[in-house]
Amino acid sequence: MRAPKQITVADQDIDLEKAIANALEKILAPVVEVICEMERIRRKEYLTEKEAALLFSLSAATLKTQRSRGEGAPFIRLGSRVLYSRKSFIAFLYHARGGRETEKN
Repeated sequence: MRAPKQITVADQDIDLEKAIANALEKILAPVVEVICEMERIRRKEYLTEKEAALLFSLSAATLKTQRSRGEGAPFIRLGSRVLYSRKSFIAFLYHARGGRETEKN
């Protein structure tokens, strides 16, 4: 049995395909935006504090605290800007975990 292409609700004809496409676009547009932003950040060689926090699921406050204590990933200070090399940050996380790729449960 084929699904109807149109339905009537409260005396209004609704095109189901169009309604579904609009609903999916409304739901998925923010998700696609986040994915595109994460991919853009992932491809950068140097990350701002905010980008590093987002990419590695840390808070900017945690990164700031680690810097003030002389801990954490290596960073570059350019005036008031703080940058992290993406590769150095990944290496830091790898060594912080004792050289393990993933944690054991």
